Amino acid sequence: MRSRMANSSASRTPLVSILVPTYNAARYLPELCQSIQAQTYPHFEVIIGDDGSTDNTTSVMAPFLQDSRFRVLRWEQNRGVGIGSVIMLSAMRGDYWGWTGADDVYYPTFLEKRVALLEANPQACLAHGPAELINEFGQPPQGGPGPLPLSLPPTLRPPRLLPVLVQHNIIMASSAMIRTSATLPLLPYLHWAWLYASDWFFYILLAATGFELVWDPQMHNKYRVHSTSLSISPEKDNLRRAERRLVPLVGLRLAAQYSQWGAECWGRWGRVLYWQWLRQAVALKSRGGLRPEWTQLGARAYYTARGRPVSFPVEIGKHALGILATDLSYRRALKRQGFPVSGLAQIDDPIFR
Repeated sequence: MRSRMANSSASRTPLVSILVPTYNAARYLPELCQSIQAQTYPHFEVIIGDDGSTDNTTSVMAPFLQDSRFRVLRWEQNRGVGIGSVIMLSAMRGDYWGWTGADDVYYPTFLEKRVALLEANPQACLAHGPAELINEFGQPPQGGPGPLPLSLPPTLRPPRLLPVLVQHNIIMASSAMIRTSATLPLLPYLHWAWLYASDWFFYILLAATGFELVWDPQMHNKYRVHSTSLSISPEKDNLRRAERRLVPLVGLRLAAQYSQWGAECWGRWGRVLYWQWLRQAVALKSRGGLRPEWTQLGARAYYTARGRPVSFPVEIGKHALGILATDLSYRRALKRQGFPVSGLAQIDDPIFR
């Protein structure tokens, strides 16, 4: 897939597409749109993906549509950020693109800095960095999470990059700018309706293309953290737990279909990923939160087959020793790491220590 990337450095003013999935966020959209209009880099388009909002998003966006660089795509049915992002990706025209929450804010030099970094690194498919955290009122959150407490190298390359992302999503979505020519070949793989980890799923697929990630340690945007998001229903909590294990499992299996890096990483960690998913599935089952479709999804990824459905009790019995071994190695790996990873801790990259 590496040969498919076009070097955009021949264009000194590449077009940037800014994708904004939104659902009932009219309260915050003006601040974001104003921060985009204030960019020192003016060659951009903004696609607002209105995911069936029932608030006054339409009227709030009306003044910004007088700027020809803004447009709104709206669909009546709420489809979720994953499917909505695919719709916007299919409609964008930029050489580079980024996605940001409707409630986030850009510093004036965000686009300028990101474009410069990607232009200077033609083998990089993505540039990212930390973000300033703010609450609903635009202030630093009290008692909330701070910036990602990791010291990332300026460049992450294969073969190290993909395992790092399988261990943990190190990319804050609103801070990322991505090369379109590296993205388009992945669109057929993005039909999965993940609700909480669609960005992580995409980054795993992208990391398997063989390109690099570049890191800017300076903050160029604000990411809004809502206090209400800390209190979630048991059903949503179960879904988050399931996706934390299914996303790297399914993503890496798909990456193995088109990438030597994906195939090598799957050969090393695929079985452990499946055991770790089964370990989580047992925990979800004990709390009454395991959905049958999750069991089948995990099995299809592992066995690469769409035949007869597997029996959950049979799978647990068949892989019991592997599940126990994975649980032990997972706990040991966590003790060596100073950062709580979301994915496969056993990879144990030094970044997380």
